[in-house]
Amino acid sequence: MSGCKNLTASEHIIIFFTQNARKIDMAEIANHGAAELKMIEIPAGKQSADIHIGSYLGYLAGKSKCNIVIISNDTDFDNVIKFWKKELGISVSRKKELQGATAKKHPTQKTSTKSTKEAQIRTLFGQKFNKAPYAAKKEAIISLLLNSKDKQSLNTELTKLIPSSNIPALYKAFKEFIKNLSSTKAKPKIDKKKREAQFRSVYGQHFKNGVYKEKREQIISILVNATTRQQVNSELCKIIPGENVSKIIKKLQPLLKDLP
Repeated sequence: MSGCKNLTASEHIIIFFTQNARKIDMAEIANHGAAELKMIEIPAGKQSADIHIGSYLGYLAGKSKCNIVIISNDTDFDNVIKFWKKELGISVSRKKELQGATAKKHPTQKTSTKSTKEAQIRTLFGQKFNKAPYAAKKEAIISLLLNSKDKQSLNTELTKLIPSSNIPALYKAFKEFIKNLSSTKAKPKIDKKKREAQFRSVYGQHFKNGVYKEKREQIISILVNATTRQQVNSELCKIIPGENVSKIIKKLQPLLKDLP
């Protein structure tokens, strides 16, 4: 809603949502100007949103003389609006769009841009984690929720910010944002040129003669490209005797220790 950025502090945006529609596209209202933004979670169910919005309309009608606008394509609200206009003469209307922007539905959208995701996280964070120890580390925590690639890294970094006993509450509230993270720590990208240089240096110091020299390039290729220690062993055994393989693995162990 591009026009929302012009809203003033005297205006309020209230969004009703259920567990079945958590993927609200917050990019539509992220720039809501000086207006207050409030999210109200309601039980999922048939006509649940209509019933709650209708009852909240009655609450507002009796509370103040405010100007109320319901943003919805649902014409069922029109009869309720007519009732309150007739009974109390309040200013209430229904619109399909707000300040020139068409209201859109995104409850089934499976992917979102980073800006949308950040807006959703910030809104939920503001609702549930506005006290210690979360509030003081708000920006750092939001950055982790946005940028972590795996659950292990997320957990490790969170324990540096807040007590571990407070972390489960974050996981529960933000489960929709972290459920697709990998369960294992992402492996750092291997610099093959650097790895090859290391193998060549150590190999050149210890294996200069005989079968080691004859099979040098094949051996180094195996060492550089193997993805497991078992693969190193099996591939080397195909080209040189077993006792020679053992010597190579022993000398190059520091460079092979990261292989599974």
